[in-house]
Amino acid sequence: MMDLEQVNRWRDLASKIAMVFCVIAMLGLLDGLLVHFREPANLVKVLPGASVEINGELTDEALDTQDLTFVTDSDQLRVKFEAIHKGYFLGGDMWRGRLIVGPDIAPGKYSLAVLPKRTVSPRKAPDFRILVFADAASLQQSSTSVVRRWFGFSAFNVSAGCLPVILLAVGAVYLLSGRRDGLLAARGQAEIYQVTKGDDGCEIRFGLGTAHGMTPGARIAIYDAGGHQVGTGTVEVCNQKISVAQATSDQPIKAGYLVSRA
Repeated sequence: MMDLEQVNRWRDLASKIAMVFCVIAMLGLLDGLLVHFREPANLVKVLPGASVEINGELTDEALDTQDLTFVTDSDQLRVKFEAIHKGYFLGGDMWRGRLIVGPDIAPGKYSLAVLPKRTVSPRKAPDFRILVFADAASLQQSSTSVVRRWFGFSAFNVSAGCLPVILLAVGAVYLLSGRRDGLLAARGQAEIYQVTKGDDGCEIRFGLGTAHGMTPGARIAIYDAGGHQVGTGTVEVCNQKISVAQATSDQPIKAGYLVSRA
Protein backbone atom coordinates (compact mmCIF):
# COMPACT_ATOMS: atom_id res chain seq x y z
CA MET A 1 0.00 0.00 0.00
CA MET A 2 1.34 3.42 -0.99
CA ASP A 3 2.13 6.08 1.57
CA LEU A 4 1.37 9.79 1.12
CA GLU A 5 4.68 10.58 -0.56
CA GLN A 6 4.22 7.81 -3.13
CA VAL A 7 0.63 8.84 -3.82
CA ASN A 8 1.73 12.44 -4.38
CA ARG A 9 4.48 11.33 -6.74
CA TRP A 10 2.23 9.09 -8.82
CA ARG A 11 -0.56 11.67 -8.92
CA ASP A 12 1.86 14.34 -10.15
CA LEU A 13 3.13 11.95 -12.82
CA ALA A 14 -0.39 11.10 -13.98
CA SER A 15 -1.25 14.82 -14.11
CA LYS A 16 1.79 15.54 -16.27
CA ILE A 17 0.97 12.65 -18.61
CA ALA A 18 -2.60 13.91 -19.01
CA MET A 19 -1.36 17.46 -19.69
CA VAL A 20 1.26 16.36 -22.24
CA PHE A 21 -1.19 14.18 -24.18
CA CYS A 22 -3.84 16.94 -24.08
CA VAL A 23 -1.33 19.29 -25.70
CA ILE A 24 -0.42 16.66 -28.33
CA ALA A 25 -4.11 16.03 -29.05
CA MET A 26 -4.81 19.76 -29.46
CA LEU A 27 -1.80 20.22 -31.75
CA GLY A 28 -2.91 17.23 -33.84
CA LEU A 29 -6.43 18.62 -34.11
CA LEU A 30 -5.10 22.06 -35.08
CA ASP A 31 -2.75 20.56 -37.68
CA GLY A 32 -5.58 18.55 -39.21
CA LEU A 33 -7.96 21.51 -39.33
CA LEU A 34 -5.40 23.86 -40.85
CA VAL A 35 -5.05 21.56 -43.87
CA HIS A 36 -8.49 22.68 -45.02
CA PHE A 37 -7.31 26.30 -44.99
CA ARG A 38 -3.92 25.61 -46.56
CA GLU A 39 -5.30 23.64 -49.52
CA PRO A 40 -8.28 24.55 -51.73
CA ALA A 41 -11.30 22.25 -51.62
CA ASN A 42 -10.97 21.45 -55.35
CA LEU A 43 -7.41 20.08 -55.03
CA VAL A 44 -7.06 16.29 -55.20
CA LYS A 45 -3.72 14.50 -54.70
CA VAL A 46 -3.48 10.93 -55.96
CA LEU A 47 -1.19 8.12 -57.13
CA PRO A 48 -1.49 6.17 -60.40
CA GLY A 49 -4.06 3.41 -60.04
CA ALA A 50 -5.78 5.08 -57.09
CA SER A 51 -9.51 5.36 -56.41
CA VAL A 52 -10.55 8.18 -54.07
CA GLU A 53 -13.82 9.69 -52.87
CA ILE A 54 -14.67 12.98 -54.49
CA ASN A 55 -17.65 15.35 -54.30
CA GLY A 56 -18.58 18.77 -55.55
CA GLU A 57 -21.22 21.42 -56.17
CA LEU A 58 -23.94 21.32 -58.81
CA THR A 59 -24.71 24.57 -60.64
CA ASP A 60 -27.82 23.12 -62.32
CA GLU A 61 -30.46 20.74 -61.07
CA ALA A 62 -29.79 17.08 -61.73
CA LEU A 63 -32.31 14.44 -60.67
CA ASP A 64 -30.03 11.43 -61.05
CA THR A 65 -26.36 10.58 -61.48
CA GLN A 66 -27.15 9.67 -65.10
CA ASP A 67 -27.72 13.39 -65.71
CA LEU A 68 -24.06 14.11 -64.91
CA THR A 69 -20.95 13.98 -67.04
CA PHE A 70 -17.33 15.03 -66.68
CA VAL A 71 -14.65 16.65 -68.80
CA THR A 72 -10.94 16.07 -68.26
CA ASP A 73 -7.66 16.57 -70.09
CA SER A 74 -6.54 12.96 -69.53
CA ASP A 75 -8.08 9.68 -70.70
CA GLN A 76 -6.63 8.11 -67.53
CA LEU A 77 -9.08 9.98 -65.30
CA ARG A 78 -12.74 9.16 -64.90
CA VAL A 79 -15.50 9.71 -62.36
CA LYS A 80 -17.92 7.05 -61.15
CA PHE A 81 -20.95 8.95 -59.83
CA GLU A 82 -22.65 7.48 -56.78
CA ALA A 83 -25.30 9.92 -55.53
CA ILE A 84 -26.78 13.40 -55.62
CA HIS A 85 -27.41 14.94 -52.22
CA LYS A 86 -27.97 18.18 -50.36
CA GLY A 87 -24.99 20.03 -48.88
CA TYR A 88 -24.45 19.57 -45.15
CA PHE A 89 -24.12 23.27 -44.29
CA LEU A 90 -25.77 25.45 -46.96
CA GLY A 91 -28.17 22.84 -48.33
CA GLY A 92 -27.23 23.27 -52.01
CA ASP A 93 -27.27 20.45 -54.53
CA MET A 94 -24.08 18.38 -54.57
CA TRP A 95 -22.84 15.17 -56.16
CA ARG A 96 -20.73 12.38 -54.70
CA GLY A 97 -18.62 9.80 -56.46
CA ARG A 98 -15.19 8.26 -56.88
CA LEU A 99 -12.28 9.52 -58.92
CA ILE A 100 -10.63 6.55 -60.64
CA VAL A 101 -7.06 7.09 -61.78
CA GLY A 102 -5.60 4.88 -64.47
CA PRO A 103 -2.38 2.98 -63.70
CA ASP A 104 -0.60 4.36 -66.80
CA ILE A 105 -1.10 8.05 -66.05
CA ALA A 106 2.06 10.18 -65.97
CA PRO A 107 2.82 12.26 -62.85
CA GLY A 108 1.71 15.86 -63.27
CA LYS A 109 -1.15 18.33 -63.06
CA TYR A 110 -4.55 17.63 -64.61
CA SER A 111 -7.95 19.27 -64.70
CA LEU A 112 -11.40 17.74 -64.27
CA ALA A 113 -14.83 19.34 -64.38
CA VAL A 114 -18.21 17.81 -63.46
CA LEU A 115 -21.39 19.30 -64.93
CA PRO A 116 -24.96 18.35 -65.77
CA LYS A 117 -25.50 17.09 -69.33
CA ARG A 118 -28.12 19.79 -69.77
CA THR A 119 -27.01 23.08 -68.26
CA VAL A 120 -28.57 26.55 -68.54
CA SER A 121 -26.84 28.33 -65.68
CA PRO A 122 -24.04 30.75 -66.64
CA ARG A 123 -22.30 29.87 -63.36
CA LYS A 124 -19.76 27.08 -63.53
CA ALA A 125 -18.47 25.02 -60.61
CA PRO A 126 -14.69 25.26 -60.08
CA ASP A 127 -12.66 22.65 -61.93
CA PHE A 128 -10.84 20.05 -59.87
CA ARG A 129 -7.07 20.27 -59.89
CA ILE A 130 -5.72 16.73 -59.93
CA LEU A 131 -2.10 16.31 -58.84
CA VAL A 132 -0.68 12.89 -59.69
CA PHE A 133 2.51 11.85 -57.89
CA ALA A 134 5.01 9.24 -58.97
CA ASP A 135 5.18 7.43 -55.62
CA ALA A 136 3.80 7.41 -52.08
CA ALA A 137 6.88 9.19 -50.67
CA SER A 138 6.45 12.24 -52.91
CA LEU A 139 2.71 12.29 -52.17
CA GLN A 140 3.43 12.25 -48.43
CA GLN A 141 6.00 15.04 -48.68
CA SER A 142 3.50 17.25 -50.54
CA SER A 143 1.08 17.28 -47.60
CA THR A 144 0.51 20.58 -45.82
CA SER A 145 -0.10 18.60 -42.60
CA VAL A 146 3.07 18.41 -40.53
CA VAL A 147 2.02 15.10 -38.99
CA ARG A 148 1.23 13.43 -42.32
CA ARG A 149 4.39 14.83 -43.93
CA TRP A 150 6.63 13.50 -41.15
CA PHE A 151 4.88 10.30 -40.10
CA GLY A 152 2.57 9.36 -42.97
CA PHE A 153 -0.79 9.27 -41.16
CA SER A 154 -3.62 11.67 -40.38
CA ALA A 155 -3.21 14.26 -37.64
CA PHE A 156 -6.74 13.41 -36.51
CA ASN A 157 -5.56 9.86 -35.78
CA VAL A 158 -2.98 11.34 -33.41
CA SER A 159 -5.68 13.22 -31.52
CA ALA A 160 -7.92 10.15 -31.39
CA GLY A 161 -5.02 7.99 -30.19
CA CYS A 162 -4.31 10.41 -27.35
CA LEU A 163 -7.85 10.18 -26.00
CA PRO A 164 -7.55 6.77 -24.23
CA VAL A 165 -4.29 7.85 -22.59
CA ILE A 166 -5.87 11.10 -21.41
CA LEU A 167 -8.88 9.26 -19.98
CA LEU A 168 -6.68 6.73 -18.18
CA ALA A 169 -4.43 9.47 -16.77
CA VAL A 170 -7.39 11.59 -15.61
CA GLY A 171 -8.95 8.51 -14.02
CA ALA A 172 -5.67 7.77 -12.23
CA VAL A 173 -5.51 11.35 -10.95
CA TYR A 174 -9.07 11.05 -9.64
CA LEU A 175 -8.40 7.77 -7.84
CA LEU A 176 -5.06 8.90 -6.45
CA SER A 177 -6.58 12.20 -5.29
CA GLY A 178 -9.19 10.25 -3.33
CA ARG A 179 -6.48 8.09 -1.82
CA ARG A 180 -4.46 11.21 -0.96
CA ASP A 181 -7.44 12.85 0.73
CA GLY A 182 -7.95 9.72 2.83
CA LEU A 183 -4.29 9.61 3.92
CA LEU A 184 -4.33 13.32 4.75
CA ALA A 185 -7.58 12.99 6.72
CA ALA A 186 -6.05 10.16 8.75
CA ARG A 187 -3.34 12.62 9.77
CA GLY A 188 -5.87 15.36 10.57
CA GLN A 189 -5.05 17.32 7.40
CA ALA A 190 -6.85 18.34 4.23
CA GLU A 191 -6.25 20.39 1.09
CA ILE A 192 -7.91 23.79 0.78
CA TYR A 193 -10.12 23.70 -2.30
CA GLN A 194 -11.60 27.21 -2.11
CA VAL A 195 -10.47 30.55 -0.71
CA THR A 196 -12.88 33.50 -0.78
CA LYS A 197 -11.50 36.87 0.21
CA GLY A 198 -13.77 39.51 1.69
CA ASP A 199 -13.67 42.66 3.80
CA ASP A 200 -13.60 40.67 7.03
CA GLY A 201 -10.85 38.24 5.96
CA CYS A 202 -10.62 34.95 4.08
CA GLU A 203 -13.21 32.21 4.01
CA ILE A 204 -11.54 28.80 3.64
CA ARG A 205 -13.21 25.56 2.62
CA PHE A 206 -11.54 22.17 3.09
CA GLY A 207 -12.37 18.48 3.36
CA LEU A 208 -12.32 17.85 7.11
CA GLY A 209 -15.59 17.64 9.01
CA THR A 210 -17.14 16.34 12.19
CA ALA A 211 -16.21 12.81 11.11
CA HIS A 212 -12.58 13.91 11.45
CA GLY A 213 -12.97 15.66 14.79
CA MET A 214 -13.76 19.16 13.56
CA THR A 215 -16.14 21.36 15.55
CA PRO A 216 -17.17 25.02 15.29
CA GLY A 217 -14.57 27.17 17.03
CA ALA A 218 -11.71 24.71 16.43
CA ARG A 219 -8.37 26.23 15.51
CA ILE A 220 -6.53 25.17 12.34
CA ALA A 221 -2.99 25.71 11.09
CA ILE A 222 -2.34 26.43 7.40
CA TYR A 223 0.75 25.20 5.52
CA ASP A 224 2.09 26.07 2.06
CA ALA A 225 3.31 23.58 -0.56
CA GLY A 226 6.72 23.46 1.09
CA GLY A 227 5.27 22.47 4.46
CA HIS A 228 5.86 25.87 6.09
CA GLN A 229 3.12 27.29 8.28
CA VAL A 230 1.76 30.50 6.75
CA GLY A 231 -1.28 31.17 8.90
CA THR A 232 -4.06 30.06 11.19
CA GLY A 233 -7.83 30.09 11.15
CA THR A 234 -10.97 29.30 13.12
CA VAL A 235 -13.69 26.87 12.02
CA GLU A 236 -17.07 28.59 11.76
CA VAL A 237 -19.35 25.85 10.42
CA CYS A 238 -18.86 22.21 9.50
CA ASN A 239 -20.74 19.12 8.46
CA GLN A 240 -19.65 15.52 8.43
CA LYS A 241 -17.09 15.95 5.64
CA ILE A 242 -16.52 19.68 5.00
CA SER A 243 -15.61 22.68 7.13
CA VAL A 244 -15.59 26.42 6.55
CA ALA A 245 -13.03 28.44 8.48
CA GLN A 246 -12.22 32.14 8.76
CA ALA A 247 -8.73 33.61 8.60
CA THR A 248 -7.40 37.17 8.56
CA SER A 249 -6.76 38.67 5.13
CA ASP A 250 -3.10 39.47 5.82
CA GLN A 251 -2.16 35.79 5.61
CA PRO A 252 -0.88 34.43 2.24
CA ILE A 253 -3.45 31.64 1.87
CA LYS A 254 -4.15 29.92 -1.46
CA ALA A 255 -6.21 27.00 -2.75
CA GLY A 256 -4.05 23.90 -2.67
CA TYR A 257 -2.44 24.69 0.67
CA LEU A 258 -2.99 22.26 3.54
CA VAL A 259 -4.88 22.77 6.77
CA SER A 260 -4.23 20.78 9.91
CA ARG A 261 -5.99 20.55 13.25
CA ALA A 262 -4.05 22.86 15.55
